[in-house]
Amino acid sequence: MNRWIRLGVQTAFGLALLWLWLRTVSLPEILAHAHVHSWWAVALMVVLFLVTSMIRARRWLLLLRPLAPVGMVRAFAMNAAGGLLNYVLPIRSGDAARAWWLWRRHRIPAGSALATIVIDKACDLAAVALFLAGLEVVALSGAVNAPRGLAGAAALAIALLAAVLGTALAGPRIARSSLARRLIPARFASAIAGQAFAFRAGARGLWTPQLTARLAGLTVLALVIDAFNFTLLFIAVGISVPSLKAMAAYPALLLSFAVPAGPGYLGNLEVAGALVLGGGLGLAAGVAAGAIVLYHALTAAYALTLGVLSFFLVGGRRDVRKKGTRRIAVFHCGFTYSGGGERIVIEEVLGLRRRGYDVECYAPTVNASRCYPDLIGEVRVKTFLPQLPRWFPFREAVQMAATSLLMPLYAWRFRGVDAIVGCNQPSAWIAWWAARLMDVPYVVYLNQPNRLVYPRNIDRQTGWVSNADYRLLAAIVLRATRFVAWADRRSIQEANQLLVNGDYIGDIIRHTYKRDAVDCPAGCHVAASGYPLPIEARFSGGLTINGYPIRRPYVLLTNRHYPQKRFDLAIKAFAKVRKRHPRAQLVIPGPPTSHTASLKELVIELGLQDSVLFLGPISEEELQSLYAGAAVYVYPAPEEDFGMGVIESMAKGVPVVAWNQAGPTVTVGPGTGYLAEPLDVEDYAAGIVALLDSRAENQAAGERAFEWARRFDWERHIDTLERVVLVVAREHEQIAAEAATA
Repeated sequence: MNRWIRLGVQTAFGLALLWLWLRTVSLPEILAHAHVHSWWAVALMVVLFLVTSMIRARRWLLLLRPLAPVGMVRAFAMNAAGGLLNYVLPIRSGDAARAWWLWRRHRIPAGSALATIVIDKACDLAAVALFLAGLEVVALSGAVNAPRGLAGAAALAIALLAAVLGTALAGPRIARSSLARRLIPARFASAIAGQAFAFRAGARGLWTPQLTARLAGLTVLALVIDAFNFTLLFIAVGISVPSLKAMAAYPALLLSFAVPAGPGYLGNLEVAGALVLGGGLGLAAGVAAGAIVLYHALTAAYALTLGVLSFFLVGGRRDVRKKGTRRIAVFHCGFTYSGGGERIVIEEVLGLRRRGYDVECYAPTVNASRCYPDLIGEVRVKTFLPQLPRWFPFREAVQMAATSLLMPLYAWRFRGVDAIVGCNQPSAWIAWWAARLMDVPYVVYLNQPNRLVYPRNIDRQTGWVSNADYRLLAAIVLRATRFVAWADRRSIQEANQLLVNGDYIGDIIRHTYKRDAVDCPAGCHVAASGYPLPIEARFSGGLTINGYPIRRPYVLLTNRHYPQKRFDLAIKAFAKVRKRHPRAQLVIPGPPTSHTASLKELVIELGLQDSVLFLGPISEEELQSLYAGAAVYVYPAPEEDFGMGVIESMAKGVPVVAWNQAGPTVTVGPGTGYLAEPLDVEDYAAGIVALLDSRAENQAAGERAFEWARRFDWERHIDTLERVVLVVAREHEQIAAEAATA
């Protein structure tokens, strides 16, 4: 039978049922009992509708994952949009649409897609059948007083399940039989055989004991929540019905959605409600009618609202990129201080723009006065959400948390982007959401694993947060560690490509996240020539910055004033250096933090007030001048992933003293400085002294450092980033082009 004729017949049948139902109860009586007495119950019902929709989407996703990398958001949207079509046009239009979407977006063959849909539906039907059959068995034993009509409902559910399984198991044989050829139209017989083959192929390829257990668990969970949700209906209309009895009646009501019906299941649901609520639960006809009308209205409003919204998330096919400048969005966790991670993002944005790309940079929070004030204006950072006023308590923490949680609400901003680069967390998580919602490929760049989930030894010993905002954020995250760990791993493992800040930390990241990664170490600006400065320019004379007179030779230390940077080790080492070189000074620029006071107390304790200078905030030009004029650069952080200061000083021809572990083992090349035994202050001081003792060796080491720094030039970093972004964008466009011609 033509499906439109069938829809017409089903609609006529539904209207007939509605007419018969209205003859049993008056409309004023229905409206009187459909009145809501408890709106909190209605609100909770809507929330639980959403929860069970997510559970069923997750169940379907388990069937889809072996076939294609479909995301949870898209599976949820396809389920909801398909549910709306089935609701409005109950001729399997939603099932056909789901199969079509899977082909157009993910290239899943129609047969395989149909298999997942049939198995998904069979799970719910099997749960209802088994529940009703089990309840009938228990009722026959006299253990419980079951609703009336339970035996008939159980028999109907078992018959429907048998029809589905029978078609799957015996469909081809039935379709090819001589009796079927005489009695069944060829088109119908072919449909039976096709569905059977799809179901069996899917079952063979997808079902394993582990998967079956997970499908069963999610199905039971959804059914139990739905049954409990049904009990809230009676609270909403002010009717006293035993909860367990109402939950037992709910699966019988579900059968009204399994039989042929007209649009919106009009008539079917009303008659089924009269039978289940009136006959099964013993409610008066008017009361039962009012309750089922309210239930019908709630389910219809939910299906229509969620379905319409989901259509915006699904789409028919991927967009094929038109010619023009490529648009790239770069996400960062925040620009609130002048750190190495922030400098990398700034250089990436400006470098890609120089090469002709349309690049926009986004972050949850920005403080232009504290984060590279000489450079941040060029980047033109945009915030994901409107910025809170400066006086707002825990402003930065609230903005980062809100940005991470509300991504689905502003993902539309990235619908025309060719690729996203998410630098560290929560940027990778935000990029993951954008990719799932807007179908945009994304690349993740990591300086290190998420420290809240995978803290280093130094983080455990000293802590790594030094302001109230980040302490609050850390406290919140640590109370949701399992979710944060899941989100962190998921967003990084599902990235189209992963870039890491050099091979030392890259090996740690590869091991942590169990995936491949491309080395893309941070860079520095290396001049063609002119460094190191003549030895006299670095060992004699002086300069003044921020009102502080600085004597040469001086030893330079640049980093954030955080406990894990271990400035205390450099200060203690310098106390030993000063015994041999009393004129030398240790110069420490940078804005103070809560940790700076304890460092100044250590300086006083060691009697180094004249030898250790804290300069405070300085400009980029002053920083580069300090690099160029330093005799030695020291890097005392023992577990840093890379060390931007190391290569920036070498780019000025300055030798480096660091520990022989972690990032400096990669950045400090042979003969470019000294790598001391880890945490051995005596050895660290000896390395500084040796470079101050011999000016000739210092100059030679500086020349080697200058040449070594070229391998970390920013242009090399941008080359790698550009190549990866283009590959990811082109692969996405290829899929879009194939889908467009499907």
